[in-house]
Amino acid sequence: MSPPLFSKAIFDLIETLQASPQYVWVAYSGGLDSHLLLHTLAHTCHDTSNTGLKNHSNRLRAVHIHHGLHKEADNWAKHCQQICEALAIPCEVIRVNVRVAPRESLEANARTARYEAIAQLLGSNDIVLTGQHADDQAETVLLQLLRGAGVAGLAAMPQISRLGPGWLLRPFLNYSRAELYDYALKANLHWIEDSSNADTRFDRNFIRHQIMPLLQQRWPSVNHILARVARHQAEANELVQTVAEADWRVCQEQSTLLLPALSRLSPARQGNLLRFWIKQIGLPPPSSVQVQQILNNLLTAKADRQPLVRWPGAEVRRYRHHLFAMPPPPPVPEASYTLTWQLPQPLRLPWGDMKATEIEGQGLALPAGTSLQIRFRQGGETFHWHGHQRIVKKLLQAAHLPPWQRPFMPLIYIENTLLAMPNIGIADGFVAREGEKGWDIQWNLG
Repeated sequence: MSPPLFSKAIFDLIETLQASPQYVWVAYSGGLDSHLLLHTLAHTCHDTSNTGLKNHSNRLRAVHIHHGLHKEADNWAKHCQQICEALAIPCEVIRVNVRVAPRESLEANARTARYEAIAQLLGSNDIVLTGQHADDQAETVLLQLLRGAGVAGLAAMPQISRLGPGWLLRPFLNYSRAELYDYALKANLHWIEDSSNADTRFDRNFIRHQIMPLLQQRWPSVNHILARVARHQAEANELVQTVAEADWRVCQEQSTLLLPALSRLSPARQGNLLRFWIKQIGLPPPSSVQVQQILNNLLTAKADRQPLVRWPGAEVRRYRHHLFAMPPPPPVPEASYTLTWQLPQPLRLPWGDMKATEIEGQGLALPAGTSLQIRFRQGGETFHWHGHQRIVKKLLQAAHLPPWQRPFMPLIYIENTLLAMPNIGIADGFVAREGEKGWDIQWNLG
């Protein structure tokens, strides 16, 4: 038996995407919520009377994430595989290694590891469904509130969001745990009970078992109230993002932010734009303290200074009138470090890579197969360019190459002659002439 109401909620949500996924995945822990989700999908997809839904039957898959954090974890994985086998649904079991550093949350790290593993499975526009419900949403709002989250955090869990190249759907967010439990009992379903869900050392469990019952005694509809808070904050966040994108279009230059334009915004809009910009680049989000440090230390620094704000996985630097955001650079190459490069093969560098494309009438004039040496600055290098012997240090400054990138600039040599510096120039006597083949060499930092 498949619940028509739950089926409609699931497939209405899938249809809103208007996507053509190769697979529809169920994130299957074996607990009540995900078991009911899997049960509903399995029976609805195989129901021949539902012509619009049975098309998903050959696409349906389950994924079980094995965290290895509980003594029963192996048994849970086997149970999930057996259930899926009985329902004729392929099941993928993925083991993840959840690491927790001091002052980090086991819950948060396990959740991150889980979603990262699932994202690796998804193809373009594949769909993964999870069983979070209205009680989970209410708990999430309270957790975010107690963490001091902004509008994005208080918007809690959206019904539809991107996950890697695919989509993450939460079709049960409008249903309470009691409604799911009620149906599961009537349908005689059997699921895993995770004993760690009763451990109130974990924040979510503390809220679930200690705080929510008290709130429900005083405000019986607290779950609906908190769900409404999440919807309101989601609407507010949409407006916040719209403002941030408009400001970004005014302040951005390639991947940097222009300080004169950024400085004209109010402090609130500056912070909002910084968060938007850093997210666009794909870096870990900064804390409120780090955003304030960027505003206080980088925006007001003198033009000849090179201030820096960093946090795990990211840093923001200032050079001249621009802000740069990036992952932390790799270690600077040692003075003796040398690479051999044979044209036209691409070459991996300590930072980024280098590629050569054949062109005519310009570029570096060398035959294919020439073996070159790639070195890095030691100091005192000169470059014969435009009829003069130039100092490499001054050329890099004149090219406005940010100081932290200069030690990584690949200097292209043949024997002891400096032939070229990518994106800057080619030494006199080595430039391809009209009708002659040459190489356009580009250094990409990635």
